[in-house]
Amino acid sequence: MNPQIGYISNGRLYLKTTGGREEEIVSEFSTNLKKRLQSVQDRQGFRGGGSGAGFMRGGLPSAEPASVEDTFRSEFSCAGSQDGHVCYAIDANEVRALFEYNPGEKYERRLLHGPKHRFSSISTRRNEESPEWLLTAAQDHGVSRICLFKPEAGGGGLMELTEGDSLDTFPVWEPGNARSLVYQTCGIARHAQTHAWAGLGPATLHRLNLDSGDMETVVEDVRYDFLCPSFSPEGTLYYLRRPYEPFHTPSFWNILKDIVLFPFRLVRAVFGFLNVFSMLFSGKPLQTAGRPPQPQAADPKAVFLHGRWVNMEKAMKHAAQNELSHFVPRNWQLMRHVPDGEAQVVCEGVMAYAVGANETVYFSNGAGVFVQKDGSSKPEKVSDRKLVTSIFVM
Repeated sequence: MNPQIGYISNGRLYLKTTGGREEEIVSEFSTNLKKRLQSVQDRQGFRGGGSGAGFMRGGLPSAEPASVEDTFRSEFSCAGSQDGHVCYAIDANEVRALFEYNPGEKYERRLLHGPKHRFSSISTRRNEESPEWLLTAAQDHGVSRICLFKPEAGGGGLMELTEGDSLDTFPVWEPGNARSLVYQTCGIARHAQTHAWAGLGPATLHRLNLDSGDMETVVEDVRYDFLCPSFSPEGTLYYLRRPYEPFHTPSFWNILKDIVLFPFRLVRAVFGFLNVFSMLFSGKPLQTAGRPPQPQAADPKAVFLHGRWVNMEKAMKHAAQNELSHFVPRNWQLMRHVPDGEAQVVCEGVMAYAVGANETVYFSNGAGVFVQKDGSSKPEKVSDRKLVTSIFVM
């Protein structure tokens, strides 16, 4: 019997059952939150309407506020499984929360919520006492930490395990070692005056022992980024490897181009301001030639993945002709770590993956989800979902 797997595609969470049927998990929390926000907006619109409200504004017209339908965004940011339940995080506007979902009873239990962190990965296990989750918690000032969360602790919150000006992500429990984990980390380079991001150092894999606090490097090479570690049930370490691209200072030609184009960009900015001013008080734009600009959907040409922008436009065209086309470069390789030998390439062009029993690999190249039962076999497609950024085995 094939195991059940789950995956996140474009912020939506799906389960693939053993019978091959795909089921989408819809969060009751997210649905109710949207309804509450819509109700608040409806009440505010009622109070702000009518002739009395117009008199209070001095008769001046006001722009209609954007509707909740247009502004509300809710997505599953990461997911995993434990004891047959699905564990996931949701990022809904300014609210972030952790949940546990029972697929059999269709029941969602909220475990933790608040605006402070955005969660981007989950690794779960059950020790002798209670479940323990490893989480990546991103913070608004541009760093991320590895955190420990105990769902049955009764609101105990998160315990930060790492520190420093770095991106610490994708923690995973090490099989056979109750107090050890492996995670991905890379240092952040910042601008000397503004402290804004200037780039990232090479990503490496570290091992952390929670009892002793000892840390050691598992995989490191200045030529590569090592990403998304994961263990098979048999204890084999897997990870993604891609060439490291160092950040660069702006070239002389780019600086010169900015100087030459500055007057034109300034004129465009002033015109844009006056156009908004005209729309606010007269309801008519200054620009009348052609059709007015229409709201557009999210641009599919690029996606920010593992700290790097990846162009999607060309990849989507190729995927329409060949399902094995890769949305990311072929040099994004899934590796099998051999402690006393050279690492082995399992497959190429990988965006996300998970490892099941008997070293069975489930992976996404962006055009779908595939299963590969051994390194020499041709991958078998199990889902057409695009842009899958997280996969887990139930």
